[in-house]
Amino acid sequence: MGYAVPKLDESQKAPDPSALVGESTQQSMIVRRLAKPITRTADVFVDMLAEAGVEVIFGLPGGPIAPIHDALLDHPEIRTITTRHEAGAVFAAAGYAQATGKLAVAVVTSGPGILNALTGLASAHLDGLPVLVLCGEVPKGKFGKGACHEGSVYELDIVHMARSITKLAAQAHDPHMAPGLLQRAISTARSGRRGPVLLSLPMDVMATNIDRPTIRVSSRVEFDLDAKTLAAASGALAEAKRGVLLVGSGARSGRGPLYVRELAERLQMPVMTTPKAKGVFPETHPLSLGVFGWGGHPSSSEYLKGGVDVLMAIGTSLGESATDNWSPLLAATKHFIQLDAEGQRIGRSYPVTIGIVNTVEGALPQILEQLGTDARPKKKFGVTRHEPGDVLLCGTEGRIAPQRALWELQQVLPKGTIYTSDIGAHMFFALHHLEIEHPRGFMTMLGLASMGSGIGSAVGMKVAHPHVPVVAICGDGCFSMGLGDVATAAMEGIPLIVAVMNDERYGMVEIGND
Repeated sequence: MGYAVPKLDESQKAPDPSALVGESTQQSMIVRRLAKPITRTADVFVDMLAEAGVEVIFGLPGGPIAPIHDALLDHPEIRTITTRHEAGAVFAAAGYAQATGKLAVAVVTSGPGILNALTGLASAHLDGLPVLVLCGEVPKGKFGKGACHEGSVYELDIVHMARSITKLAAQAHDPHMAPGLLQRAISTARSGRRGPVLLSLPMDVMATNIDRPTIRVSSRVEFDLDAKTLAAASGALAEAKRGVLLVGSGARSGRGPLYVRELAERLQMPVMTTPKAKGVFPETHPLSLGVFGWGGHPSSSEYLKGGVDVLMAIGTSLGESATDNWSPLLAATKHFIQLDAEGQRIGRSYPVTIGIVNTVEGALPQILEQLGTDARPKKKFGVTRHEPGDVLLCGTEGRIAPQRALWELQQVLPKGTIYTSDIGAHMFFALHHLEIEHPRGFMTMLGLASMGSGIGSAVGMKVAHPHVPVVAICGDGCFSMGLGDVATAAMEGIPLIVAVMNDERYGMVEIGND
């Protein structure tokens, strides 16, 4: 039982692309470039992906995307996982992105291929996950002629469809501009609030021979936390008599969890997480109140009922699931501080007294520096649950209760196990009864709340951490939607545990309509 998710430490930083590949791999890249100074655009693309540290791609082949798959044959260091559906490919890429913090890649074909992928793309967008989707396209000479699977501006106009659910959607219409566009897409996915990008690749553009360019594009979103706002936020936190930190999934990246923990311990202020951020702050920590919102714990809601004078929302969009349907309990009496990388989210759900437009990694170190290191009396809160699984055995129908099933599951699996949850009634039980200690120990794609996302994301999680047990928790409805992902795991030798809570119905719909 020696499995464990690697712990975050002070040395953990955003990945340096040059450090993500080994020396021998880098040497083989150099030899390959010297041997083929003139090569297809597709080969240049795959070379650039390898140099960016991409180690695995998920997707399905097809005629228009064939040049990319052909180029991948020359890169055995990049593992290609063929899924059974394009949505599953993007869900798997999203799981890989959350598990590693790295760029994840999905490769799909044109027409129905990219249309199938749009649900996963929208989910990655709403959950802020850096996923690059490369989709094939028919040759430009066939544009506007009714070619099979054409997605150009004359037919489906895939790029236009994807623009509202990506940070960048564009078509590589010229082979010589394509490498720069790929660099821009990679940089865009990683910068600021991270998210997915899409490139449409006409088949003839990818098959054209070009001189391999030396090019590097870097985009960076810079934030400036002015002294007045910094002093106001630090002062409000320091003077709080009954404060609370509400932590969202925007705090999961890089050293965000470390800074959140340091802030809570410096202030001795309790922490509750949103459902998507479950585990970003250890649920075994004395200052943890557990989850607030959907599937939340009574320890968080009871604390809020006692009143809070200062609440700091860190990296959460304060949407429906995160606020328990915009509960008035979150209204602080003195200060509502909101920290988010997207300025348009500040104040949209609750009136704020102090708004900070910045990343968690950018703002919290400055606040910590202002707070100083004065020792405060140790406090202890802790997570409490409704109907603990260890005392509940059977449900009302005489079968094992979901609470008990999850409790039993955790008794036989090691502490470092990674869990994903699909969307449905089972998700509420998972949010409530699983005990998660690691920032990447739990994933549910609640941004779009798409059924069928749980097993696919678990595939990506397991590929990222092959030596750690990964469990996909789903209902019978979600399981039927994820059968293709089960087949992918079986064919690719990816050992998953799938825990199906079979209530023989679409439980959340039935309960919600009662």
